[in-house]
Amino acid sequence: MANKFRSKLKTHPKLYSILRKIYFLKEQLKFSVIRAFSTLFFILPIKKNKIIICNYFGKGYGDNGKYIAEEIIKQGLDYDMVWMLKRELVGNTELPNSIRVVKYKSVKALYEMATAKIWIDNSRKEFYPIKRKGQYYIQTWHSPLRLKKIEKDAELDLSPEYVKSAIKDSNNTDLIISGCDSSWNIYRNSFWYDGEILKTGTPRCDLFFQDDKDIKEKVMNYFGLAPKSKIILFAPTFRRNNSSEAYTLEYKKILKILEEKYGEDWFFLVRLHPNVSSLSESMKYSDKVLNATNYDDMQELLCAIDILITDYSSSMFDMAIARKPCFLHGKDIEEYISNEREMYFSFDQLPFDFSKTDEELLYNIRLFNEANYKRKLDKFSKEINLYEDGTASMQLVEKIKNIT
Repeated sequence: MANKFRSKLKTHPKLYSILRKIYFLKEQLKFSVIRAFSTLFFILPIKKNKIIICNYFGKGYGDNGKYIAEEIIKQGLDYDMVWMLKRELVGNTELPNSIRVVKYKSVKALYEMATAKIWIDNSRKEFYPIKRKGQYYIQTWHSPLRLKKIEKDAELDLSPEYVKSAIKDSNNTDLIISGCDSSWNIYRNSFWYDGEILKTGTPRCDLFFQDDKDIKEKVMNYFGLAPKSKIILFAPTFRRNNSSEAYTLEYKKILKILEEKYGEDWFFLVRLHPNVSSLSESMKYSDKVLNATNYDDMQELLCAIDILITDYSSSMFDMAIARKPCFLHGKDIEEYISNEREMYFSFDQLPFDFSKTDEELLYNIRLFNEANYKRKLDKFSKEINLYEDGTASMQLVEKIKNIT
C-alpha cells in the first residue's frame, strides 16, 4: 500500500518534493535523537566476535552480506552474526540458524550495532549509532560494476540530504571492496572516500564459480518448472516517473524465437526493481511469463537463468562475470539519460547487443552468436581489468579474521 501511495505521489512532482523534504527533516530529527541515545551503550564493551549485517535497508537476506556470512559459516568460525530485517520480514525470511535476526531501526538494532566489532552494508546507512573507536565498517556496495553514474559523479541528480548523508557514511567507512579496476576508480573518485579499497572481487559473484546444481533446483522448484526448462529473465531498472511502458516486452515473440533457435521449453521470469515492486501487481502474467519480483535473492535467479534482458541495470555485469547471454533493451534511452542518470560507458563499449525497439531486440536474439559474444566478453574483461575469480568471500573473511 505504501509503495502504491508513493507511486501516485510521484505523478505530482511539486507535492512529492515538499513531502519528501518534510520526511527528510523528520528523519534527521529522529536520527539525531537516535545517535544521542546510542551513547548510553558506550558503557558496554565492543564484542570482538560480533558482526552486524544489513542488506538494502533491511530488505531481506541476500547480496554480498549473505555470501560473506555463509563463508563464515562454511569455515566454522566463532562469530556472533546479526542480520537486520524490516519489521514485516522478521519471521518471514529464511536465514541460517547461526545468524540472529534483529528488527531494522529498533532499539535492539541500535544496541547490536553499538556493540558489534564489524559492520557490513551494501548501501548507504540511514540508521546507525555513533561509530565507536575500534569498530570497523565494511562497505560492499551492491554491484560489481555499474552503467549509471553514482554518488559524486551524479551529484546534480541527488538530493542535498542524500549527499550529506553519503559523505557522513563514507567518513565512517573503513573498507570498500572492488571487483575490477574500473569499479575501483569509481569508488576512489566518486565516493568522497580516501580509505582502503580492497581488490577482492564481489562476494555475491562467487556463486558463478561454484557448482550451481542446487541453486538451479531451488529456483525451478520455487516457480514450479521442470528441471530441464530454460529461463529468460527480464529485469529492468527503475524510473523516477514510474512509467510502466519500459517494463513491457514482446514475451510471446521472444519465447517463440528462443524455442525455434534452441529447442527446449522456455519460460520468462519478470523481476522489477525494489523501488517499483508495487507495479508488478498490475502486470500481466501467464503460464509462460512468471512474476519473480518477490524472489528473495537476485543472485540465485542470475545463477539459474540462461539469458537476461535488462536496460541499464548493473545486473548486466553479473551476467558478464557468469559468461551468460545478456541483451540490453532501452526504449527510453534519450529520456533516461536526460531525466535520470548519465552513463559511465557508451553502449558500443559494452559487450552486449543493444536495442531501442522491440523489432531490434527480436533481431538481436535471433542472430545471437555465442562465440562472438564470448570474444567480446574477453575483450571487455581485459579493458576493465576484471579480477573476479570466485574467492571474494574467502578473501574478505580472511580480512575480518585479521581485524578481529
